[in-house]
Amino acid sequence: MNNIFKNFDSKYEPKQLSDIVFQSAQARYKMESLTNGSFGFPLSGVNGILLHGTYGTGKSALAKILPDIIEQNNGGEYANVTYVNIAQGGDNGAAVIERIINQAQLVTFGNAYHYFVLDEVDNLRKDSMSSLKVAMNTNSANCVFVLTTNNLSKVDGGVVNRCVVFEFNAAASIEWLEKARSILADYGVTDIEDSKLLAVIEACDGSARKILMALRMLIAERMKRAA
Repeated sequence: MNNIFKNFDSKYEPKQLSDIVFQSAQARYKMESLTNGSFGFPLSGVNGILLHGTYGTGKSALAKILPDIIEQNNGGEYANVTYVNIAQGGDNGAAVIERIINQAQLVTFGNAYHYFVLDEVDNLRKDSMSSLKVAMNTNSANCVFVLTTNNLSKVDGGVVNRCVVFEFNAAASIEWLEKARSILADYGVTDIEDSKLLAVIEACDGSARKILMALRMLIAERMKRAA
């Protein structure tokens, strides 16, 4: 019983777009178009994808997988990614941007693009946020930026202008139903009515973290009864 969730997080961590619960079919189509080349991204000085929305919806998880998806759709295998979590009061200054600019200037070898993922980009210091525009202009045809924020208004307008802005807010509970049923079935739980499962999902307010925790609690409860 104690080890049943040992590999839960790694097993259900998103690895492709089909693993992501989007808020609408239109949102899914837009992201598919961005990553499969049909949108022509990156182009015309726009080489960023800016994911914004409320807490817990899975922006960071989506941001992590986008580089590999874009790279593989461009004939590559794995992306060359520089990942930076911009923490308040931490490494959120000039050193971050300097590392990015130095990497962006290099010639890509065996990859379509350099990829830069900046999680919680709104935590950048004001001067560093301005410098991010310079970084995005550096070898822009060969660099892709994926940025996440819970506070779109705190992201410099010049940075926003260089991005495809993608709203990533909570999906309706019904959008989670198929995925939730699949996870429960993996643990032998197949007899929960849709109405009850939707009520459990609804109580999580669209937070992917809370929904996965609630599913674990349902599984643990059923296994305890069966013991």
